[in-house]
Amino acid sequence: MAFGTGTHATTRGCLEFLELAVDRLCGRPFSALDVGTGSGILTIALDKLGVGEIWAIDNDPVALEVARENLIINGATKKIHLTGKSLRALHKKFSLVVANLTAETILELAQDLERKVAPKGFLILSGILWKKEGPVRRRFARRFRTVKRKRAREWATLLLRRK
Repeated sequence: MAFGTGTHATTRGCLEFLELAVDRLCGRPFSALDVGTGSGILTIALDKLGVGEIWAIDNDPVALEVARENLIINGATKKIHLTGKSLRALHKKFSLVVANLTAETILELAQDLERKVAPKGFLILSGILWKKEGPVRRRFARRFRTVKRKRAREWATLLLRRK
């Protein structure tokens, strides 16, 4: 009932870029935020990769329940804050933010997403149809540089780093 099984190209792109970002942040404790957590698969991956503190948000109560169940099954509940709070309601910055949403939703949330990424932090954006990748990259170009882009079929995933 919630998005995120690990088989979709956007989820796989996020998982690949999560590993890369976590590797680059290695050596110091840091926090991460999963925006639109869905099934919780990216939150579980962050936990398995050793991230110190993780926030996972979603506005769908069914997704939150599914994510909660998946976190329990995977033994990933101790350092995870699962909430229905809005992105704007979180008053915290994160070294790593991941948002596997649609291009339209990413653009709608762009200002709040930018505010959640700490200086030199990473932002992973996915769920973007390839033909809509340009507008998304341009929207974030002022404050972020593109580290890596990935295309899988009609989908794009971006790894950005705050300037």
